[in-house]
Amino acid sequence: MNEVDASLNARLRPLSVDEYMTLVNLGVFDNERVELIRGRLVRMAPQGPEHAWTSGSINNMLVQYFGRWATVRPAAPVKAGDFSMPEPDFALVPHTSSPGKQHPSKAFLLVEVARSSLADDRRIKAPLYAEEAVAPEYWIVNVDEGVLEVYRHPKNGEWTEHFTLGRQDTIRPVAFPDVEFPLASFLLGPSGH
Repeated sequence: MNEVDASLNARLRPLSVDEYMTLVNLGVFDNERVELIRGRLVRMAPQGPEHAWTSGSINNMLVQYFGRWATVRPAAPVKAGDFSMPEPDFALVPHTSSPGKQHPSKAFLLVEVARSSLADDRRIKAPLYAEEAVAPEYWIVNVDEGVLEVYRHPKNGEWTEHFTLGRQDTIRPVAFPDVEFPLASFLLGPSGH
C-alpha cells in the first residue's frame, strides 16, 4: 500500500448497517450488486455457469433436507454486527413469525460458493462470521477444486474447527446432526468436471 492509500484508509468513515439499509430502501443500489463488509461497500462478482449450477444444486438440497425446520435464504443479506451486511450465497435461518421486518443476524449455516471470490471468502468473510458468531458453521464450496471447506464452532472470534471434504464424503451439519447427505449432490469434480 502506498502512502496516499494508507492516509486515505486511515480517514475512511465506515457506513453502518442502519445507514446502509436506509440507502438500500431509497433504491440507491438498485442497479448494483453490493454488500456491506466492515463498513465498506464491496462489489459482488457475477456468477459463471459452474457457480450457478452449484448454487442451484445447493438450493435444492437445502430445501429438501432442511425446509421444514428452517428458511433457506439464497443470496440474501444477514446482519453481522453493526458494520456488516454480507450476502452469502445461502443462509439457513430459523423460521420467523414476523417476516420482512429485518434481516436475520443468526443462522444455522452460512454457505459461500466460491471461484473468483475464494480468497475473500477465506480471508474476509470467514473471520467476520466467526467474530460475530453469526452461525455455528460456515461452508465454502470451492468450485475449482471440487471440495467443501468446513468451518465450525466459532469461539472468541475464531473458528475452532476447520477441515476439507470431497465428493466422496458426506456431512452432518452442526445444527442438524441427525441429517446426513452426500456432497456429490452439489460438488463438481476438480476444474468443474
